[in-house]
Amino acid sequence: MKQPYAEPILHISYWDLFQKYYSPMLREVDLIIKTMTNPLTIAEAARVLRLTENKINQIMTQKDIKLIDKEGFLNIMLHGDSSLCGLLQREYMRGSPNLYCPEDIAYIYNLMHERVSDVCRAAGFADKIPTRAIPDILSKIPVYIMKLDD
Repeated sequence: MKQPYAEPILHISYWDLFQKYYSPMLREVDLIIKTMTNPLTIAEAARVLRLTENKINQIMTQKDIKLIDKEGFLNIMLHGDSSLCGLLQREYMRGSPNLYCPEDIAYIYNLMHERVSDVCRAAGFADKIPTRAIPDILSKIPVYIMKLDD
């Protein structure tokens, strides 16, 4: 029987993937939160948070959000279902500590706990991982990009 996919076509680290995919989005979210003076439109919030306009409307109705100011934006972000919102929600749930444990890193970045723990131990970290070490930890976690066969 034929395998559902071929060999990996790209092998990169999770940090490389994070830098390419999430970092630009996180910079945009950060800039909006820090500089927002006027409310965003539904279309703007949807684009930034990678949500549909229908999803934004749904959250606004459910959470009684009248306009997308800083508070409304954060509230939508905490209830959105995009991968970006999920990452930000998991970070928020952990309280953005100065020191992380492997469980925190695995949870926030949606990675296998065992793999993160192994990499942390190999890097000399047991339970207390400083924020500055996270890129090094994530750079040692491989990601394989696969191409599905037709």
